[in-house]
Amino acid sequence: MLAKWVNLRTVIVFGVIAIWAMTQIPGFGTSEVHNANTPSNFVLVDPRPSADDWPWWQGIDHRNVANTRTFPTEWSSSDHEGWHVPLPGHGNASPCLWGNQLFLPVFDANHQRLTLLSLQRDSGRTAWRTVVHQGHPSKSPGKASPALSSPACDGQNVFTVSCDQGKLWVTAVEMTGRIAWQREVGPYQSNEGYQSSPVLFKSLVIVSADQPRGSFIAAVHRQTGEIIWRVKRPNGPSSGTPIVATISDRPQLVIGGAGNVTSYDPATGNVIWKCATSAEKVANTIAFDQDRVFVSFMRPNPEVVCIAANGNGDVTKSHISWRLPKIGSHRPSPVFYDGFLFVLADDGRLSCIRPETGKIEWTRQLKGTFAASPVIAGPFLFCANEAGSTYFVRTGATSAPAMMNALPDGIVATPIIAGDSIFFRTTGQLHRVIAPEPQPVVERPNDIRRRY
Repeated sequence: MLAKWVNLRTVIVFGVIAIWAMTQIPGFGTSEVHNANTPSNFVLVDPRPSADDWPWWQGIDHRNVANTRTFPTEWSSSDHEGWHVPLPGHGNASPCLWGNQLFLPVFDANHQRLTLLSLQRDSGRTAWRTVVHQGHPSKSPGKASPALSSPACDGQNVFTVSCDQGKLWVTAVEMTGRIAWQREVGPYQSNEGYQSSPVLFKSLVIVSADQPRGSFIAAVHRQTGEIIWRVKRPNGPSSGTPIVATISDRPQLVIGGAGNVTSYDPATGNVIWKCATSAEKVANTIAFDQDRVFVSFMRPNPEVVCIAANGNGDVTKSHISWRLPKIGSHRPSPVFYDGFLFVLADDGRLSCIRPETGKIEWTRQLKGTFAASPVIAGPFLFCANEAGSTYFVRTGATSAPAMMNALPDGIVATPIIAGDSIFFRTTGQLHRVIAPEPQPVVERPNDIRRRY
């Protein structure tokens, strides 16, 4: 009898070990889908935003760079041109903008309701509210809320991604507020809430789902919600948004995760290259130039890694151009602009780096803690801290004094800059800060002529 009990206990122990080992396999429990070449993946016209739009996370070209030369540089907590409106709920997602419509999600904790808002750009008035999930959206600890993922717009629909009852959902909402479709794309469990934002490529909406087990990245059709491809990813609790760009003369979908940076073919989900890093997690978005990508992380140690993006397969030993220790960020994303890489650490240390060599041109210490990513407009970096103060620092090889403006409550969401305005989502309001109109030049009369 004792021998039978020992054997049974041994079987149970080995069974538990085997199950645990299986859960460590990338994408365990999530089946792959490969429909890129099926009729369901029919071609749609590419989104065509105007220069004054901010249609998705990090703007039109995924660089967090505004296409404007007229923007405000002075405002205060009590006085600024524009408008500000209270928000009927919480969230840290940045808004997106198409034409005269601003879109952003909010979470009403009292009614357990996740809602997508549409506000008028010129007035801030609410055009419509659409409930995306009601009753039990997955909640998150600390400062997080279910409204963490920034929406994306293609001019016909607004796409949101959210977690509900342990599943990840993509929802397409028409510009009038009607839900066009809602699709479950896979299981999702995380203690930090879902934070990554959707990205658009041709006819696809692409979403990532890095989590402790069952990680995947998937693409659904913009018009139907059909899953076109879904592939497994290494497990780990990362939450950064992928980028889609032409790098090294080919379209690449690049995302950082726990211990890796991976480039995919955005049309099919096939891996182009992968590179191992020491990152325990990546919570921000990778920056890029014409030939390289730059990943920034804080855990286990701060580091920025530059990877040449022209490789294939495992490029860990061949394509890492440089590593820069003691410089890194957890939440703010690095940005590349005009030949320089800028990295804003969570503690306010701002570094300007030569992307070819990793040489640090200058650093500045900004006051406060930072969650929002830097945004570039004209010759300035706009850096908003969690207390509501926004620094703007001149870009370039020479460090310049940082100037500061403030709003009355905190800023966690990354601002967007479009046309003549900056839009700030604070802890309780949405602000539009407008550049003042230039005053007409008044010619002073000539004193001599006036005497006659």
